[in-house]
Amino acid sequence: MYTEKELQLLDLIRTNPYASQVELAEKLHLSRPSIANLISGLTKSGAIKGRAYVLAETNSILVFGGMNIDRKMIVKDQLVFHTSNPVTSYQTAGGVARNIAENLGRLGHEVKLLSAAGKDLEFEFLREKTAQWADMHYCLQSENERTGTYTAILDQQGEMQLALADMEIYKSITPEWILQNENLFPNASLIVIDLNIEKDSITTLLHLAKRYKVPVAIVPVSGPKMKNLPEDLSGVEWLICNHGEAELVTSLQINDQKSLKNAHQVLQERGIRKTVITNGENGISYSANDKVEKMSAMKPKQVVDVTGAGDSFVAATLHCWLKTGTIEPALKAGLLNATKTLESNYTVRPELTEEGLIKEMEELK
Repeated sequence: MYTEKELQLLDLIRTNPYASQVELAEKLHLSRPSIANLISGLTKSGAIKGRAYVLAETNSILVFGGMNIDRKMIVKDQLVFHTSNPVTSYQTAGGVARNIAENLGRLGHEVKLLSAAGKDLEFEFLREKTAQWADMHYCLQSENERTGTYTAILDQQGEMQLALADMEIYKSITPEWILQNENLFPNASLIVIDLNIEKDSITTLLHLAKRYKVPVAIVPVSGPKMKNLPEDLSGVEWLICNHGEAELVTSLQINDQKSLKNAHQVLQERGIRKTVITNGENGISYSANDKVEKMSAMKPKQVVDVTGAGDSFVAATLHCWLKTGTIEPALKAGLLNATKTLESNYTVRPELTEEGLIKEMEELK
C-alpha cells in the first residue's frame, strides 16, 4: 500500500520519466531530500524499475555513525540517589551523525544517513524527524538490538548530573555491512564519519574513500570513543575535535601556543590534511599546513541549550567548504551556525537554510 505522496510521485514519473528531482519537489511541495527518500523506497519496493530517471545520484554526502533518542530528565528538586525523583522530561531526535545529516539536508545537500537501529518505536520516531532531510533507506535495522538511547539527568540549573548511553547497536555497523553499500561511494562528494563506529569499520570506510577518491571528515563523539580512531589517517581531509579529545589522542597537555601547534602537527603526521580543535568560548584553532591559526568564538545573545551546537558547527563548516573550497570562511560559517543553535530550543534549528545562512553571514560582516 503506497502513501498519497508516493502515488502522486509515481503519477509524475509516469508522465515524465526524465523529470529532475528539483522539478518533482516543486510540484509536490516537498524538499529535494524528501523526493530522493521517496524514490529510494519506491525503487526498493519494485514500484520503479529501469527507468532512465532512476540513475545513481551524484554529489551525495554519505554520513556514517550514530542516531539515537535523546531523553532529558530535569529534576524539580535536589537530586537524591537511591529513590524516586520528580522530574520534567522530554525527548528529541539525536546522535552526532543524525544531527549532522539533518543540518546538511536543511542546507540543501543530498544526504544519505547510514546508521543502525532496532525495529522499534524509537526508530519510527527518528525516521519521522529525519527522513525529510536525509535518505534513511540504507540504515541497518537489527532484530536483536534496540535503537540507541541517551538519557541525561539534569539539575534545576540545567547541569548534567548523570547520563546513561545505550549504544550497543552501532557494533552492527561491520566492515561486511559497509562493503554491501560500496555502490554508494563512486557518486559521493563527501563522507562524514562519527566515532560511534568501531575502528575496523572506520578503516574499511577509509579504504573505500581512497579507492573512489572521496574526501572524508571525521568527527569524534567523546573522549572514550577516540579509541576508534585508526592509526593510519592518510587521505582524511578533516578532523574536527574538541580540546579534551585532542589531548587524549595526541597524549599532549595543550596549555599554550607551542603545545597547541604540536598537537596539530601530531594529528597531521597521521595523514590528516585539515585539523580543527574547538575550545568552547575560547574559540577554535585550525591548521592545514605548518601554521596554526586561531579564530574567536561568537558570543550568543543567550544560551538556551548546548545540545547539537558542535554538530551544527561541523555541518556548516563542511557545507561552506564544499561550496567554496576555502577554510576560513567555512569555519566562520560553522561558528555562526553553532552560535545560532546555542540560542535555539532545538538540536537542529528549524529555520536553517542555505539562503538563510548566507544572509546571516552577510549580516555578520
